[in-house]
Amino acid sequence: MGFAVAVTGASGFVARRLISRLRGSCRTVPISRSDPGYGAGLARALRGCDAVAHLAGSGEPGGRGYGNAEVTEAVARAASAAGAKNLVYLSGLGVSARSTSAYFASKLEAEKLARSSGIQYTVLRPSYIVGGSDYLSRCLRAQARRGRILVPGDGRYTLQPVSADDAVSVIEKALRGGRFAGRVLDLVGPRKVRFAEYVRQFARPYPNVSIERVPLAEALRAAVSGDFPYSVDDLCLLLGGFEGDYGRLRRAYGADLLPVTGPRRARAARRGRSLPR
Repeated sequence: MGFAVAVTGASGFVARRLISRLRGSCRTVPISRSDPGYGAGLARALRGCDAVAHLAGSGEPGGRGYGNAEVTEAVARAASAAGAKNLVYLSGLGVSARSTSAYFASKLEAEKLARSSGIQYTVLRPSYIVGGSDYLSRCLRAQARRGRILVPGDGRYTLQPVSADDAVSVIEKALRGGRFAGRVLDLVGPRKVRFAEYVRQFARPYPNVSIERVPLAEALRAAVSGDFPYSVDDLCLLLGGFEGDYGRLRRAYGADLLPVTGPRRARAARRGRSLPR
């Protein structure tokens, strides 16, 4: 167990899965912003780590935009001071210099800081990472239990979800460098699915649930007032229809990822069943 990995955002959905996967194959150092001494003690916490999986992020306004740049700057500086050889940063699909979103701007600035850290880096831009306790699944499940799932607009905008198991596997490989070193890659699944279809697949285990479309203007007003399952920022991400380059990720990873078009299909594929087309 000579290889050691620090994982920031250790209490998060993806980080918990990554830490669980890494245990037994390397030493892990979970780091959370709630830890005593977080910040000034980062370099000390990272001492002896070969790689850092920087998974901590902020979806709430504050600091420089959303605070993502500040946190990443601190982590990158501490990783360099501690002698870490590799930094993997989890950014977001849709991040670009053309975006007018304050959230994406904070992620883009964080990417630049990770890339200029002076150590080997990989930036991964994930789509929705789904796997039971992820944000999207929890949101849809809560609506389904109330008997009604709301679809903003026509639901024709696309998702390119990636399974949590595959996302963690990609991060694990990126921590070792190899074909991931020095690259910015979209962390996406091989299939694109319209949101309305994804919701239909999700709702199948709930026989009495209804699926209702909400006009965009009405959905936005409700989101602004806090009376909607999604916040305004969530709506912007969802309606953006962001798509990634799966081919580049596939070549770096060296194997196919699981196609995710709905939870039932994901479970069937994991059990080795064929997927209906």
